Amino acid sequence: MTSTEQDGTVGGPDRRTALQLAATAAVSGVLAAGAGVSSSAPAAAHPSAAEAPPPATEAEAGADELAHYYRFWEIVQGRRLVKTHGYWSFDGPEIPFDPREVYRLVDNPDTQRLEKGSAAREASERCDRAYTEMLRTLNRVFDGHPEELRQAERQMKVLGTQARALMRIPSAPGAKTFLAPAFQLAGDD
Repeated sequence: MTSTEQDGTVGGPDRRTALQLAATAAVSGVLAAGAGVSSSAPAAAHPSAAEAPPPATEAEAGADELAHYYRFWEIVQGRRLVKTHGYWSFDGPEIPFDPREVYRLVDNPDTQRLEKGSAAREASERCDRAYTEMLRTLNRVFDGHPEELRQAERQMKVLGTQARALMRIPSAPGAKTFLAPAFQLAGDD
């Protein structure tokens, strides 16, 4: 157990380094998968390069958000990505870090380990069902039914709602950690 885990706080001199390493790992995974970057942007483009193409947005889907790849890089850089004089840079507002906003979640969540019939198990199963339905719809989207993409987006929002509800349930009576989505496929009941 680290000193951070012992005293229940998040922070210290290595906090920024740890956040950068975690975000860099996440960005690497997203980049390797090709997710979050428009097909017109070269996969190796680094968003801090002045000549980098503008970040892919989800504007086509009706949202005005940066793609996941660039949002992760904002965390690494500690600043928002902004376009100034035709160039993208991390010169936007600082991204604050408030350790009180960090979810303290249980490691390796598993719906099957939760007591059958408990509120915790039911919430985890709802989350798993939402996840499964979203994956099924995405599979159909990429299997020749692009018209179902909006449905998948709605299901992503439902999954987010279910996950946030689950993360408000303590992992055990008196525990300092909370449940987390298991992201397990729900069976056909």
